[in-house]
Amino acid sequence: LYIVDKLERLNEDDKFRTDYNVELVRRKEINSARLDGFDDGYDAGKAEGKEEEKISIAKNLLEKEVSLEIVSESTGLSIEELENLTD
Repeated sequence: LYIVDKLERLNEDDKFRTDYNVELVRRKEINSARLDGFDDGYDAGKAEGKEEEKISIAKNLLEKEVSLEIVSESTGLSIEELENLTD
């Protein structure tokens, strides 16, 4: 029970308790920032994947000689973006 006694004494120490609470807050902030970064990276990757899929579909449609207007309406890509794909 040495450990329990030691922890009880540490808990009574105001400076230790303050330092401990500061460290807890710091770790929570770091974890929150890490999760925010993960979410941002996930969202960016998802958006990039959607854009790549649009381009892939557009290229397939253009190879089948579907009009630029229909491909643009179907994919949401502009005529200019589609023209750049065919260059």
